[in-house]
Amino acid sequence: MFDTARWSVLAPLLQAATAGRDLLDDTIRRLTPEAVTQVVLAEIGDVKPDVRLELHFDGETTSHLNTANELVVALHLTDVVRVLFGTEERWPSLAVRTPAGDLDADPRTWFAARNGIGQEVDALLSALKAPQQDLGSLAVAFGSDKWGDLHWYTQHYERHFARLRTEPVRVLEIGIGGYADPDRGGASLKMWQRYFRRGLVHGLDISPKTVSGPRIMTIQGDQSDAGFLDELGRRLGPFDVVIDDGSHLNEHVRISFHALFPHVRPGGLYVVEDLQTAYWPRWGGHPEAAEGTSTGMLKSFVDGLNHAEVRDPRGGGSYTERNISGISFHHNIAFVEKGLNAEEGGPEFLRTLN
Repeated sequence: MFDTARWSVLAPLLQAATAGRDLLDDTIRRLTPEAVTQVVLAEIGDVKPDVRLELHFDGETTSHLNTANELVVALHLTDVVRVLFGTEERWPSLAVRTPAGDLDADPRTWFAARNGIGQEVDALLSALKAPQQDLGSLAVAFGSDKWGDLHWYTQHYERHFARLRTEPVRVLEIGIGGYADPDRGGASLKMWQRYFRRGLVHGLDISPKTVSGPRIMTIQGDQSDAGFLDELGRRLGPFDVVIDDGSHLNEHVRISFHALFPHVRPGGLYVVEDLQTAYWPRWGGHPEAAEGTSTGMLKSFVDGLNHAEVRDPRGGGSYTERNISGISFHHNIAFVEKGLNAEEGGPEFLRTLN
C-alpha cells in the first residue's frame, strides 16, 4: 500500500546532511555511494548542463551527465550532499578541467571557442544548490492555488513554517488536486518539495495520481476512513506537518484531524485550509460555524487549550486538550500546534472570589 523503498535511502541521508562530516561519510558508505549519487541526480532533475560530472568518494570516481564531454566538474560526494541538503554554501573540493581545444589555432580563436564554459559550470553548480525562493514565488512557479486569486495563504505558511524550512521534515498534504484526472495536480507537493530542502513530501488523494518528484510520494486513499488514516500515520509518520486541503466537507475534516493529529510530531503543525466551507450548508457547514463543523471543532480547541482554568491539568482531559499547545487563525486557514499542554491554572481562591 505504501511504497517506502526510496525513503529508506532518502530519510537517513537527509537526517545526516547537517551532521559532522565523519557521520555523513559513514551514512553514505552504509547507503552506498551509488544510491546517494542517484539521489543527487534526481534532485538535478531536468537541468542538464553540457558538462561531465565526476563524483569522488573513498578513492572511487564515477562520471555522470554527458560522460564523453571534455569539460569536467569534479566534486566530493559528501560536499555535494552538504550543499544540496545541508548548510554548506561553498565547494571546498571543486575542481574543473576544461577542453584543450585546438592548440595550433590563433589565440583569439582559441579563447573564443571557450566562451560559455563558465556558464555551463555555473548552471551545474546552481542546480546542486538548494534555492531560497519565498513561498509565494514558488506557488506561482509551480501553479499552486495557495497564493493568487481566491487564496492568499503563503505568507501565513511562511510565518509558521520558517523554523522548519531547513529541517528533515515529513509533510503530508491531503488533496493533490486535478480531480479524477491522474495526470493533473501535484502543484503544491512540488512547491513543498522545493521549499523544504530536506523534506519528504507525501500527498494523499482519493483518486490515483502520477505526480512524481525525487522526494514526493503519492498515496491513494479516503480521508474519511479513520482506520486507513491511522495506518498511514503509523507507516509513514510521525509527520512534522499535516495539511488538509482535501474535500473540505466538514465531516471529512473532523475525521481526518482526529485520526492524524496523534501522528503529528511534538512541535509540529496541523493545518486546515478553506474554512469557509464551515459556514456553507451545502458542505455540511452552518452560517455560525456551529458544533459539528470544522471551525466549530477548532473553536472547541480554544476552550481545551485553557482547560486548566476549570480543572486540574494533571487529571487527564481529552487527547486534544493535553496535546494542543497553540492555535492560530487567519482568513479561511488555521494552524494547530502540537505540544504538551500541562501548564497550571489560576489559583482556586481567584476562581471563587466574589
